[in-house]
Amino acid sequence: MKIAELKRNLQENKIDNVYLVTGNEEVFIKDIKELFKNLLLPEERDMNFSTFDLEEVSLDDMINEAISAPFFGEKRLVFVERPYFLTAEKVKSSVDQNVDLLNRYIQNPTPSTILVVFATYPKLDARKKIVKQLKKIAVNIDANQMESHLLVKTIRELLQSDGYKISNDALELLINKTQGNYSQIINQMDKLKLYALQSKEIDASAVNELVPQSLDDNVFELMNQILGKNVYQAEELYHQFLLQKIDPILLVAIIMSQLRTLIQTKVLSSRGLTEATIAKNLKVHPYRVKMTLKQSRNMGIPQLTEMFDAIVNLDYQIKSGQGDKELLFDLFIAKFA
Repeated sequence: MKIAELKRNLQENKIDNVYLVTGNEEVFIKDIKELFKNLLLPEERDMNFSTFDLEEVSLDDMINEAISAPFFGEKRLVFVERPYFLTAEKVKSSVDQNVDLLNRYIQNPTPSTILVVFATYPKLDARKKIVKQLKKIAVNIDANQMESHLLVKTIRELLQSDGYKISNDALELLINKTQGNYSQIINQMDKLKLYALQSKEIDASAVNELVPQSLDDNVFELMNQILGKNVYQAEELYHQFLLQKIDPILLVAIIMSQLRTLIQTKVLSSRGLTEATIAKNLKVHPYRVKMTLKQSRNMGIPQLTEMFDAIVNLDYQIKSGQGDKELLFDLFIAKFA
């Protein structure tokens, strides 16, 4: 279930007793929480709303709250945060949870209680009984990041509702700089709109000036220049990294990761998989897949594999002290750019 459908259902008083929220898009999670909180009157929230962090609090306490009748109201709302036992991750928790308690509760929930489990992890452990039961019994709400085409449409509509426009170049740059993270994009909106207060049009220069770029994205641009055989621009970017005291070892690690993604994306695309399917398989944002395919458009898999082997060898040379790391990285650029 998407947020829009959840909103309609809650407005029409179609309310279930157990919900499972998956995905980690912060803006969506915040909106979902507000939608549920709005089911209670402000004066009811102090008595009938609770949040339980299951890395700190026991399931016994949460279940006791869930089975309690609401005070001076019709509903009790219970949020469950960080249910680590739904994943395969090893988490150091101060509480050893009796998961059977939750399993028994969701099969026979208290009619007056709305239990919302926020499982905002990259992946749940589908082998676990409790995960299977939650997916079967609970209403599943999707809070994952948007696919690229929907993200573009949403940003344009959001700006249009406030009387603003954004150029294609500016929108592409904004999504690239934020790695397609809708929450980060929303965080940048106020200053972009303030910058364009007179013209009501956001251009690429505004995005370039106001939206910070992560190190990964800067290295992504370095990769663009290397793959494009632009040796001068690649060297210029590299020397900017050195001036910023960024260690070549870190650059090597990021480029290694990016090349691995390039190769995997290229292979999956050659098998006919869509961008959305590739993104799901590789657990990266769909827009990153789109940019990666664009980046490697003129490169064959053998060329990318040769570069990957070279960066792995460079990593070994640097870590085994076989030469000056700054010079060795410079030679890598010279060879492939």
